[in-house]
Amino acid sequence: MTKTEQLENYLINYKKHTFSKSIKITLKKENELLVTLPIYCPYKKARDFVLSNFEKIKSFKMPKNDISEDIKTKFDTLEIIKSDSFKTVSKKGKVYFYYPDYLDFNSSKIQKELMQAYKKALKIEAKNYLPERLEFLSKKFGYEYNNVALRNQKTRFGSCSYCNNINLNINLMQYDFDAIDYVLIHELVHTKIKNHSIKFWSEVEKNCPNYKDLRKKLKAQRFI
Repeated sequence: MTKTEQLENYLINYKKHTFSKSIKITLKKENELLVTLPIYCPYKKARDFVLSNFEKIKSFKMPKNDISEDIKTKFDTLEIIKSDSFKTVSKKGKVYFYYPDYLDFNSSKIQKELMQAYKKALKIEAKNYLPERLEFLSKKFGYEYNNVALRNQKTRFGSCSYCNNINLNINLMQYDFDAIDYVLIHELVHTKIKNHSIKFWSEVEKNCPNYKDLRKKLKAQRFI
């Protein structure tokens, strides 16, 4: 259930969500807001919340996703090398990104090419680490799943289908190992409990006692 309105130069999308516990405002694009609210919350209440915080909203800025020259992947799979031309080479489980040293490293062309190389490196690391770690945790805590697939997703860290097929985001490789474990455990618990009930979170906490802190860590750090 959604509603949309234009307020000054902002396009505002209101969306009710089953699992929302409070009203949340997110800057999705420049001058475009997503307002999520609990399923039984009146739209008027959400709109009043937006209006009361509108001056603060105007200060929201989209985070920069520029990749620096000294960026490191978790297992050093990406290597950035100055050269006389653009070239991305994948060899023996590593990605080598060559770029012209006479160009501005933060230029859109270099950043676009580098982003593609960076994602290739993350995909390699995710393929080498996530399925094996998921299998380890499933045996450790007594869960069973069918298949695991890796995706390059913009928002979701993972999901578990009703057939117990698990999808994992390659961008998890940008986070600490304990945060990755939390996501894997979260999805494994979904093989038994297909909702976010009190029972679900109790099961998560049993296997990952500090899950609340790890959830905050995941929310605080935006992946690129």
